[in-house]
Amino acid sequence: MINRFSLALVLMLTAALAAPADGQQPAADTKTPKGVKARNLVTSLGGFTATVNAPLLVTGQTIELEPGGHTGRQQFRVPTFVYVIEGVLTTEYESGPPAGIAGAQYHAAGQSYMDNGGWWHNAFNRSEKPVKYLILHIGYPGRPDPIVRPDAE
Repeated sequence: MINRFSLALVLMLTAALAAPADGQQPAADTKTPKGVKARNLVTSLGGFTATVNAPLLVTGQTIELEPGGHTGRQQFRVPTFVYVIEGVLTTEYESGPPAGIAGAQYHAAGQSYMDNGGWWHNAFNRSEKPVKYLILHIGYPGRPDPIVRPDAE
């Protein structure tokens, strides 16, 4: 009887010592991504495909247009990436990309587009709520202001 009790006790102790403690976990694998959700940006004019062999200067702004607001007639001198954060941004181009896009373009929250520069346009908020968007100008050091506005007439 004592032999069976001793044998059972030895087996229980061996099992207890062989199992890891509750608080111990294997080392986390930090080389493999985990819990990451990536989503490509939605574009309407395609990607930016130019090659640049000079130092780049990226400048940007966040802009908020009040209901009924607009930026006024303007032209970007450098390629500019636009990402709509909130609302619907309406951009009216006087002339558009070589593909012949001219007139109004609509971009909702989560959408983005690339203005390659040189096109006169005016951005509008034609809704009842504010429109917020981010613009990133991709130029090079020493370049003048990336936005040009026409002289007052």
